[in-house]
Amino acid sequence: MKFEKGSEKNPSGNLIVYCNVVGENPLYPGGKIIASNVVVSFLRIGENFPVVTFPPVSLDSYEDLKRIISDNYDKYDVVKIKDFEMPVEQEDSNSYIKERMDHFENVVIRYVELCKNREGNSYSPGEKEPEGVRDYLDSLANLSLKVRRSSGIAREASLLHMEKLVENFAGKHPEFDLHNFRKALEVPGQTGEELIGLYLQKFNAISYERYEDASSLNKRIQQIESVNS
Repeated sequence: MKFEKGSEKNPSGNLIVYCNVVGENPLYPGGKIIASNVVVSFLRIGENFPVVTFPPVSLDSYEDLKRIISDNYDKYDVVKIKDFEMPVEQEDSNSYIKERMDHFENVVIRYVELCKNREGNSYSPGEKEPEGVRDYLDSLANLSLKVRRSSGIAREASLLHMEKLVENFAGKHPEFDLHNFRKALEVPGQTGEELIGLYLQKFNAISYERYEDASSLNKRIQQIESVNS
Protein backbone atom coordinates (compact mmCIF):
# COMPACT_ATOMS: atom_id res chain seq x y z
CA MET A 1 0.00 0.00 0.00
CA LYS A 2 1.60 3.23 -1.17
CA PHE A 3 0.54 6.50 0.44
CA GLU A 4 0.28 9.52 -1.83
CA LYS A 5 -0.41 11.52 1.32
CA GLY A 6 0.12 10.43 4.92
CA SER A 7 2.43 7.73 6.21
CA GLU A 8 2.39 4.20 7.55
CA LYS A 9 3.96 5.34 10.82
CA ASN A 10 1.39 7.99 11.63
CA PRO A 11 -1.97 7.34 9.93
CA SER A 12 -4.68 9.88 10.65
CA GLY A 13 -7.51 7.34 10.76
CA ASN A 14 -9.26 9.08 7.85
CA LEU A 15 -8.37 7.58 4.48
CA ILE A 16 -9.41 8.20 0.89
CA VAL A 17 -8.83 5.20 -1.39
CA TYR A 18 -9.27 5.94 -5.08
CA CYS A 19 -8.62 4.58 -8.54
CA ASN A 20 -8.93 5.71 -12.13
CA VAL A 21 -11.59 4.12 -14.28
CA VAL A 22 -10.65 2.79 -17.70
CA GLY A 23 -13.66 2.20 -19.91
CA GLU A 24 -17.02 1.35 -18.36
CA ASN A 25 -17.85 2.66 -14.89
CA PRO A 26 -20.33 0.33 -13.14
CA LEU A 27 -21.30 2.99 -10.59
CA TYR A 28 -21.89 5.95 -12.84
CA PRO A 29 -21.65 6.12 -16.63
CA GLY A 30 -18.85 8.43 -17.67
CA GLY A 31 -17.31 8.77 -14.22
CA LYS A 32 -13.51 8.73 -14.34
CA ILE A 33 -12.78 8.16 -10.64
CA ILE A 34 -14.04 5.71 -8.02
CA ALA A 35 -13.27 6.68 -4.41
CA SER A 36 -14.18 5.53 -0.93
CA ASN A 37 -13.66 6.99 2.54
CA VAL A 38 -12.41 4.73 5.34
CA VAL A 39 -12.59 6.05 8.91
CA VAL A 40 -10.92 4.26 11.83
CA SER A 41 -11.80 5.25 15.38
CA PHE A 42 -9.04 5.31 17.99
CA LEU A 43 -11.68 4.75 20.67
CA ARG A 44 -10.83 1.08 20.75
CA ILE A 45 -13.09 -1.64 22.07
CA GLY A 46 -10.61 -3.97 23.73
CA GLU A 47 -8.08 -4.64 20.98
CA ASN A 48 -10.53 -3.76 18.22
CA PHE A 49 -10.60 -0.42 16.43
CA PRO A 50 -14.08 0.39 15.08
CA VAL A 51 -13.95 1.13 11.36
CA VAL A 52 -16.51 2.61 8.98
CA THR A 53 -16.12 2.06 5.26
CA PHE A 54 -18.35 4.37 3.26
CA PRO A 55 -19.82 3.08 -0.01
CA PRO A 56 -17.71 3.92 -3.05
CA VAL A 57 -18.70 7.00 -5.01
CA SER A 58 -18.00 8.00 -8.57
CA LEU A 59 -16.57 11.37 -9.56
CA ASP A 60 -16.66 12.93 -12.98
CA SER A 61 -12.98 13.77 -13.13
CA TYR A 62 -9.57 13.63 -11.50
CA GLU A 63 -9.88 17.41 -10.98
CA ASP A 64 -12.99 16.90 -8.82
CA LEU A 65 -11.13 14.61 -6.43
CA LYS A 66 -8.11 16.91 -6.39
CA ARG A 67 -10.30 19.84 -5.29
CA ILE A 68 -11.92 17.76 -2.53
CA ILE A 69 -8.51 16.76 -1.16
CA SER A 70 -7.17 20.32 -1.45
CA ASP A 71 -10.16 21.86 0.32
CA ASN A 72 -9.81 19.36 3.19
CA TYR A 73 -6.06 18.96 2.99
CA ASP A 74 -5.22 18.22 6.63
CA LYS A 75 -8.05 15.74 7.14
CA TYR A 76 -7.15 12.85 4.84
CA ASP A 77 -4.56 10.22 4.11
CA VAL A 78 -4.67 9.25 0.43
CA VAL A 79 -3.93 5.90 -1.21
CA LYS A 80 -4.26 5.11 -4.90
CA ILE A 81 -4.98 1.56 -6.05
CA LYS A 82 -4.67 0.15 -9.56
CA ASP A 83 -7.02 1.27 -12.32
CA PHE A 84 -10.51 -0.21 -12.51
CA GLU A 85 -11.06 -1.79 -15.93
CA MET A 86 -14.03 -4.05 -16.53
CA PRO A 87 -13.20 -7.09 -18.66
CA VAL A 88 -14.62 -7.25 -22.16
CA GLU A 89 -16.29 -10.61 -21.62
CA GLN A 90 -19.50 -10.24 -19.61
CA GLU A 91 -19.06 -13.57 -17.81
CA ASP A 92 -15.81 -12.30 -16.29
CA SER A 93 -17.38 -9.14 -14.83
CA ASN A 94 -18.64 -10.62 -11.56
CA SER A 95 -15.36 -12.34 -10.73
CA TYR A 96 -13.46 -9.15 -11.58
CA ILE A 97 -15.64 -7.02 -9.29
CA LYS A 98 -15.21 -9.58 -6.50
CA GLU A 99 -11.46 -9.53 -7.02
CA ARG A 100 -11.42 -5.73 -6.75
CA MET A 101 -13.61 -5.76 -3.65
CA ASP A 102 -11.28 -8.30 -2.03
CA HIS A 103 -8.32 -6.05 -2.82
CA PHE A 104 -10.11 -3.04 -1.35
CA GLU A 105 -10.93 -5.01 1.81
CA ASN A 106 -7.25 -5.94 2.13
CA VAL A 107 -6.34 -2.25 1.92
CA VAL A 108 -8.85 -1.50 4.70
CA ILE A 109 -7.49 -4.32 6.88
CA ARG A 110 -3.93 -3.11 6.34
CA TYR A 111 -4.90 0.47 7.19
CA VAL A 112 -6.61 -0.61 10.41
CA GLU A 113 -3.45 -2.51 11.36
CA LEU A 114 -1.36 0.60 10.74
CA CYS A 115 -3.70 2.58 12.98
CA LYS A 116 -3.32 -0.04 15.70
CA ASN A 117 0.44 0.18 15.44
CA ARG A 118 0.56 3.93 15.20
CA GLU A 119 3.27 5.48 17.31
CA GLY A 120 2.24 7.81 20.14
CA ASN A 121 1.83 10.80 17.88
CA SER A 122 -1.16 13.04 18.25
CA TYR A 123 -3.39 14.12 15.40
CA SER A 124 -2.18 17.00 13.33
CA PRO A 125 -4.17 20.05 14.36
CA GLY A 126 -6.58 21.46 11.87
CA GLU A 127 -5.01 24.21 9.83
CA LYS A 128 -6.15 27.70 10.79
CA GLU A 129 -6.31 30.69 8.50
CA PRO A 130 -2.99 32.55 8.84
CA GLU A 131 -3.24 35.98 10.42
CA GLY A 132 0.15 37.70 10.58
CA VAL A 133 3.42 37.36 8.68
CA ARG A 134 4.74 34.73 11.10
CA ASP A 135 1.63 32.61 10.65
CA TYR A 136 1.98 32.83 6.87
CA LEU A 137 5.66 31.91 6.97
CA ASP A 138 4.96 28.94 9.25
CA SER A 139 2.17 27.76 6.94
CA LEU A 140 4.41 28.25 3.91
CA ALA A 141 7.20 26.16 5.45
CA ASN A 142 4.84 23.37 6.57
CA LEU A 143 2.99 23.17 3.26
CA SER A 144 6.16 23.27 1.18
CA LEU A 145 7.35 20.21 3.11
CA LYS A 146 4.09 18.44 2.37
CA VAL A 147 4.43 19.29 -1.32
CA ARG A 148 7.90 17.76 -1.48
CA ARG A 149 6.94 14.62 0.47
CA SER A 150 3.65 13.81 -1.25
CA SER A 151 3.02 12.29 -4.66
CA GLY A 152 0.31 11.75 -7.23
CA ILE A 153 -2.99 13.50 -6.72
CA ALA A 154 -2.04 14.42 -3.14
CA ARG A 155 0.94 16.43 -4.43
CA GLU A 156 -1.26 18.16 -6.99
CA ALA A 157 -3.81 18.93 -4.28
CA SER A 158 -1.10 20.33 -2.02
CA LEU A 159 0.12 22.53 -4.90
CA LEU A 160 -3.44 23.76 -5.40
CA HIS A 161 -3.61 24.48 -1.67
CA MET A 162 -0.28 26.30 -1.97
CA GLU A 163 -1.66 28.47 -4.78
CA LYS A 164 -4.39 29.71 -2.46
CA LEU A 165 -1.96 30.35 0.37
CA VAL A 166 0.48 32.21 -1.90
CA GLU A 167 -2.33 34.29 -3.40
CA ASN A 168 -3.57 35.37 0.04
CA PHE A 169 -0.06 35.96 1.37
CA ALA A 170 1.02 37.99 -1.67
CA GLY A 171 -2.12 40.13 -1.51
CA LYS A 172 -1.41 41.12 2.09
CA HIS A 173 2.40 41.21 1.96
CA PRO A 174 3.69 42.08 -1.53
CA GLU A 175 7.22 42.59 -0.17
CA PHE A 176 7.77 38.82 -0.47
CA ASP A 177 8.54 37.46 -3.97
CA LEU A 178 6.18 34.54 -3.58
CA HIS A 179 5.78 33.98 -7.30
CA ASN A 180 9.43 32.94 -7.57
CA PHE A 181 9.10 30.80 -4.44
CA ARG A 182 6.15 29.03 -6.08
CA LYS A 183 8.28 28.28 -9.15
CA ALA A 184 11.05 26.88 -6.94
CA LEU A 185 8.66 24.15 -5.78
CA GLU A 186 8.80 22.72 -9.30
CA VAL A 187 12.60 22.36 -9.25
CA PRO A 188 13.42 18.67 -8.69
CA GLY A 189 15.88 17.00 -6.39
CA GLN A 190 18.38 18.49 -3.99
CA THR A 191 18.53 21.76 -5.93
CA GLY A 192 14.83 22.30 -5.33
CA GLU A 193 15.22 21.49 -1.64
CA GLU A 194 18.05 24.04 -1.36
CA LEU A 195 16.13 26.74 -3.21
CA ILE A 196 13.05 26.35 -1.05
CA GLY A 197 15.17 26.51 2.10
CA LEU A 198 16.92 29.67 0.88
CA TYR A 199 13.64 31.36 0.01
CA LEU A 200 12.21 30.56 3.44
CA GLN A 201 15.37 31.91 5.11
CA LYS A 202 15.16 35.05 3.01
CA PHE A 203 11.50 35.62 3.87
CA ASN A 204 12.31 35.10 7.52
CA ALA A 205 15.14 37.67 7.33
CA ILE A 206 12.82 40.18 5.66
CA SER A 207 10.18 39.65 8.33
CA TYR A 208 12.75 40.61 10.99
CA GLU A 209 14.07 43.50 8.86
CA ARG A 210 17.49 41.86 8.46
CA TYR A 211 17.86 43.21 4.96
CA GLU A 212 21.60 42.53 4.56
CA ASP A 213 21.01 38.87 5.33
CA ALA A 214 18.09 38.85 2.92
CA SER A 215 20.27 40.38 0.20
CA SER A 216 23.01 37.76 0.68
CA LEU A 217 20.46 34.95 0.55
CA ASN A 218 18.94 36.45 -2.59
CA LYS A 219 22.33 36.43 -4.32
CA ARG A 220 22.69 32.72 -3.58
CA ILE A 221 19.19 32.12 -4.91
CA GLN A 222 19.96 33.99 -8.13
CA GLN A 223 23.17 32.00 -8.63
CA ILE A 224 21.30 28.71 -8.37
CA GLU A 225 18.42 29.85 -10.56
CA SER A 226 20.79 31.17 -13.25
CA VAL A 227 22.44 27.75 -13.49
CA ASN A 228 19.07 25.97 -13.71
CA SER A 229 17.31 28.40 -16.05
